[in-house]
Amino acid sequence: MKDDDPEKRIRELERELADTTRAPSSPPPYTGDATYTENPLPYTGGAPYTGGAPYTGGAPYTGGAPYMGGSPYGFGTPPPRRRKPYPWFLVLILLAVVVPAVMSLVMHFVRSTPSRPIFGSGPRTTTAPSNGPTAVPQGGELRVGGSMETKTVACNDGKLTLYGTGTTYSVTGHCAGLTVGGYNNNVIVDSVDTLESTGYDNTVAVHACNNGNLRLSAWGMAFDVTGHCASIAISSYDNHVTVDSVDAINVSGYNNVVIYHSGTPKVTDSGYSNNIKQG
Repeated sequence: MKDDDPEKRIRELERELADTTRAPSSPPPYTGDATYTENPLPYTGGAPYTGGAPYTGGAPYTGGAPYMGGSPYGFGTPPPRRRKPYPWFLVLILLAVVVPAVMSLVMHFVRSTPSRPIFGSGPRTTTAPSNGPTAVPQGGELRVGGSMETKTVACNDGKLTLYGTGTTYSVTGHCAGLTVGGYNNNVIVDSVDTLESTGYDNTVAVHACNNGNLRLSAWGMAFDVTGHCASIAISSYDNHVTVDSVDAINVSGYNNVVIYHSGTPKVTDSGYSNNIKQG
């Protein structure tokens, strides 16, 4: 018999409608050992990826010796050797020793070279022969040179220049001026007003200074002066001067010795290592 209860029919329709609109139940979690079905479970992502231990890059690369890009002087070419520093102090010492000697030699040869007055002016200058006695013209000038000889020269109130080497000179009479050049010469002078040295290693004995002036511009000279001199001026080094008396002593060189026997001369010492005393 057909059921014609309307209320029951309404309740059955409502139940069917609720069954069709209800959301499907969530599937059971994937266990990993279930067999594959036609409709697999959706991927839930599992545990989120934490990245594991963070990448630290391993031990830092030290690189060892840095790469220099090869030799800058070409393939297979060794670098040039460095030069040792030049010993400049040896050059300075050499100049300090050699320069004074060279200057003295130059002065000697320049002053010992015979000169002639220009255009015939000036006093008469004569060069004496190498042998025999010689004499200065009265009030004139004379140049005398020798090598390992013995000579006598009459001064005659003139100006005499001696040069050469290893020669013994005896100068008689009175000289207005005497210049002793060359080297290793031995000179004995009777009387002179002005005495000047341009050589070196010469020995000069003056019997009478006649209130004259003694000038030393060379080195290694030995002077023994008798009488009274107006002044003694030394501008070189390694000279030894002995004088009876003198009014003024002026020394600008070094390693010089000046001894005066009497008097109180005015002494000016602008050099160093000089010995100026009475004795």
